[in-house]
Amino acid sequence: MTTYNAAMRGVPADIFPAGTSATGPGTAFAVPPSFFKHKIAIICSAGVASGAVQPESAQDPSYSGTWNPIGGGPITVPAASSTLEYQFTGYFSAIRANITTIIGGGTIQVTYEGAP
Repeated sequence: MTTYNAAMRGVPADIFPAGTSATGPGTAFAVPPSFFKHKIAIICSAGVASGAVQPESAQDPSYSGTWNPIGGGPITVPAASSTLEYQFTGYFSAIRANITTIIGGGTIQVTYEGAP
């Protein structure tokens, strides 16, 4: 996806819209310099049995090289019909999520939310 947006305080924004299953990076967000708290929510549809999502950061949302992974590695998606919220802190210029393992058996939605 190539749309770049600025994150808004306390407003969840779609990195991957509902119905996503293919691998690859989602929408990148420019992060305001005051944001220190971040949350990615992974919402699974019925039937989801496998898959993984990696939060990533870069110096600019339009960066086309390899992004820096955030955290200890890809997050295994939760069971079907459930939600997992992954929270992290730090100062980042741009954030996105990358589906590193195809979503098997269903689809997901991934949202980003940030705050100072």
